[in-house]
Amino acid sequence: MNSAVKTTIESALVALFAAGCCLWFLVSAANLDEPPAARIVLLAVGLAFCLAAHWAFMAVVLKRSGRSLLLWLPLVVIFVPVGSAVLLAILFSEDKPQQA
Repeated sequence: MNSAVKTTIESALVALFAAGCCLWFLVSAANLDEPPAARIVLLAVGLAFCLAAHWAFMAVVLKRSGRSLLLWLPLVVIFVPVGSAVLLAILFSEDKPQQA
């Protein structure tokens, strides 16, 4: 696997981690007795932007690895984060050299 694909995968995983953090803080803020509306809105916007960034990075990974965007990107979007994990597992399994 070339370095351009690896760095894009790392960026996609960082964006997914940031989305998970936003979701965690969003749920904990929503469970307060009187949740601050501004915090909830900002965390929801952050979650949306993080997911959009993750999907954009995954689209770049698909394009750089030569996979079909029309097939894989809807699967990655619908089945977040399982779709991303399956795609990354396939990409990493193809990269390993075959032993004779």
